[in-house]
Amino acid sequence: MTPIPVTGPVPAPVRGAGTSRTTAECHIWSLPPLSRPSSWFGLLDSTELSRCSSFAHELDLARFVTGRMLAKTALASLVGTGPESIRLHTRCPDCGGPHGKPRVVVGPGAGWELSISHSGGTVAVAVAQGSPLGLDVEQEEPWHGDGLPPEYELVLTPAERSAVEALPQHRRARACLTYWTRKEALLKATGEGLNRPMTDFTLSAPDEPPALLAWHTRERDRPVPALADVRLAEDCHGAVAVLGVRTVLPRVHNSADLLPAGRPAVRRPPPERIHVVSTERPLSGATGHARAPAERLP
Repeated sequence: MTPIPVTGPVPAPVRGAGTSRTTAECHIWSLPPLSRPSSWFGLLDSTELSRCSSFAHELDLARFVTGRMLAKTALASLVGTGPESIRLHTRCPDCGGPHGKPRVVVGPGAGWELSISHSGGTVAVAVAQGSPLGLDVEQEEPWHGDGLPPEYELVLTPAERSAVEALPQHRRARACLTYWTRKEALLKATGEGLNRPMTDFTLSAPDEPPALLAWHTRERDRPVPALADVRLAEDCHGAVAVLGVRTVLPRVHNSADLLPAGRPAVRRPPPERIHVVSTERPLSGATGHARAPAERLP
């Protein structure tokens, strides 16, 4: 894939911390969820194996293991070591639990930043050196209703909604998805995730180069990321955001190169039995938060 730079200076309405570098290269790999995730348990540490036991759905387990395997194998290929040497640390900034954005704190790969995302049949990881980053991928779904898909009510600012409504009806759903992926990538880069409302900031129009136009908060020195769109498949749209630079160059790699003959890199048995609850139907319940496009309710 041809790298997609963010062109031009940061728009004038934004004021934030200065950037220390001009450009960051971001490496991206993607795979479908593994059909036999237990074959890769040998790459997971005890904390990751414990998380495997907590998943209520087999697809969630497959996505988690695929993300960890892909992140460790990709990072190992960049630093010249084996994936079993890469140790990912996760800690929730709110509750302190062993979940949240993964990082490499010590050992091989320390100093590299990464972000994992999944949607539908795609699990993707982005890696950059020395620059906090966020990656979001979303599966496109057809929308045949009137107006905008309802899940975007908590996503678009008035200016963004006006930009979408100025488009022909058949282009609006994809435009909304473009806003979503850019915004979630930005919030992953800052480490806030969906804890911060997506209406706290406005981005450029979906058919323009991605850029942050303004924060709508009282906080000073909010970060100004570099943004780029990424398309991993015809029906999978994505975006990457990197802090501390003005341009991000995403480079999409062939994930098959990481997995010789499709076999696990290590075959150590897991230290404990992993039990996953049957997954015939999704869990019920709803929240007041914006729902990801791939989680659209019927």
